Amino acid sequence: MSPRRGVALIAAAACLWGTWSLVLRGTGLPASVTSPIVFALIGLAALPLAWREPPATWTRATLALLAANTLLDAINVVTFFGAMERTSVAIAVLTHYLAPILIALAAPAIDRTRVPGAPAAALVATGGLALVLQPWQAGAGGGLGLGAALGAISAFAYAGNVFVVRRLAPRIGAARMMALHAFGAAVLLAPLGGGGFAAISATDLAYLVFGSVVLGAGAGIAFVRGLSVVAPARAAVLTFLEPLVAVLCGYLAFGEPLGPTAAAGGALILGAGVWVVRASAR
Repeated sequence: MSPRRGVALIAAAACLWGTWSLVLRGTGLPASVTSPIVFALIGLAALPLAWREPPATWTRATLALLAANTLLDAINVVTFFGAMERTSVAIAVLTHYLAPILIALAAPAIDRTRVPGAPAAALVATGGLALVLQPWQAGAGGGLGLGAALGAISAFAYAGNVFVVRRLAPRIGAARMMALHAFGAAVLLAPLGGGGFAAISATDLAYLVFGSVVLGAGAGIAFVRGLSVVAPARAAVLTFLEPLVAVLCGYLAFGEPLGPTAAAGGALILGAGVWVVRASAR
């Protein structure tokens, strides 16, 4: 695969991920119900591609990585979906996108790589988050605060999963990794749904099938395969297309306006992330 094609795959995946709100809010179902269903459907969609991949290298380390991948992605998805359920698309996505900053801060300890400017970027991103949330405004608590907290938790889980995926995918293949960890996450999260599964309509299921196949399995496999020829730092820059598309969806589809202060905070968060990954590339 050429680097140009890898860039195209990662950019396309990021843009597709930015439209998750259209699927999730189209169903109106809680995250506890949509998350296990989405994972199960992703596993089914990825399974035919997994059969075509070369044999996997199974060791204790591989199994441990797969378990970590399953747990972290389950936390990532259920908290991110929950954030979109409880607050605006903009806040859910922008808090989730603290992940690149967290990756930069953790890289020296995990990958033995130093990212210049990461601590300063983390402070800038924190300030930007405060501008987005505006806790000094009346009525800024409640669902907004909980939604932002869930978005931040998803950022931590996503950041940890990046380090896991980079080690796991070469061992078992992108599609096989996608299928196996998705089935595991579906089993892990199924008890959260309780009796909520009975409320799913045919329209809800259609939304979830589309999201799982296109935005879940398709975009996920494209991203992992793109990483095989694109440096992680450059890939991280491309993934910032996701929050831009997500905020645009929130504005166009749900009428979520962003005032000047919130827009400035979002710009600081995104700018801090771009600075970190550019510094990493240098």
